[in-house]
Amino acid sequence: MPKNSNFPSIARMGNSYGGGIGAYFSATIWKSISANTGLNYRTVSYDCSYDIFNSSGQSSSVGSCTYRQNWLVVPFNLRKSFLNNWLFVEPGIELNWILGHEQMKHKNEMLWKIGIGSKFGKLNYSLNYLWGNKEQLDFLYPDGNFKIVNYNTRMLQLKVSYPLWQKNK
Repeated sequence: MPKNSNFPSIARMGNSYGGGIGAYFSATIWKSISANTGLNYRTVSYDCSYDIFNSSGQSSSVGSCTYRQNWLVVPFNLRKSFLNNWLFVEPGIELNWILGHEQMKHKNEMLWKIGIGSKFGKLNYSLNYLWGNKEQLDFLYPDGNFKIVNYNTRMLQLKVSYPLWQKNK
């Protein structure tokens, strides 16, 4: 009996890059502590590689593809400011809904976040580390054959924000 050459292979995730845009609302809750929430759109593009099987079921070569995710993100953060509001730490969570992938095991994901940042005038910038606790599963068809993508989200994020409107203090 011949082996199925369409046997699913596991796509290995590689380097990635992405971007996003969003709107935030921030309110001071006590002295130098504020709470932030908002609505964001994020897109991430991953480089993937996978094994290509020959007709006998043996791996004969390696293929590559791009795996793209689009997320609708609702962040919830606390911000503690130091040194006259010049330096801040920002822990929080992000609720993420992955858009446009019909056959995923999980369509939503909660990411934990920790970050450190600073201000330059009104411009805020921070470096954040985000991680998820739930393994994700998705399917690709880069060469017409079925591929499985199995991953746990880990992300380093550079966030830059500028207030478009704020109350005078």
